[in-house]
Amino acid sequence: MKTLIKPLWLLACLLLAVAAQAETLEPRRLVEITVDEVMADMNASAETYTRDPAALQAMVIERVGPHFNFPRMAQLAMARHWTTATPEQRRAIAAEFRTLLARTYANAMFEYRDAPIRVMGEQKSNPRNRVVKLRLDSPSGQPVDLLVRLENRNERWQVIDVVVGGISLVITYRGAFNDRIGKSGIDGLIADMRGNNLGVSVQ
Repeated sequence: MKTLIKPLWLLACLLLAVAAQAETLEPRRLVEITVDEVMADMNASAETYTRDPAALQAMVIERVGPHFNFPRMAQLAMARHWTTATPEQRRAIAAEFRTLLARTYANAMFEYRDAPIRVMGEQKSNPRNRVVKLRLDSPSGQPVDLLVRLENRNERWQVIDVVVGGISLVITYRGAFNDRIGKSGIDGLIADMRGNNLGVSVQ
């Protein structure tokens, strides 16, 4: 889980906040406004976040909060194992997944706060699913293309996956989850995620 390039996690974190206004805005406009707001927040509070990384993580969690569809992401990442998980296990995995992203990638998000991000377009596959295309002008000079997958459930647009350079956040975690479940079951996966979130190595 630790080998993906930083831009993937940076942009994932930036877009975790996308659903905060999902009830009233269409996906493309929603992404445009939210990226601008998150960038402005990071730059305006750069001194605070540099001094207090916990404040940065709290900001990410607050923006994700009740709006980002972590249960749906957990379901997609678990794939066939989701049907065998108990409701309690499903809730635990979704909660730990939320904490994992906020804790691990808030610093990467902050590091790339000055990199310009442009919305390039939007693709409609059906009335309930959209893909918003963005481009990050990375400091290396090599543009990074990003796809943000959104799903409309209960009249709310929510992010369910982020794909950068063909690398899907959900699919990447699916492979890691499947490996861990194969070794120690669903409870082992939960223990592993919880240990990572607490900074404890779980064998």
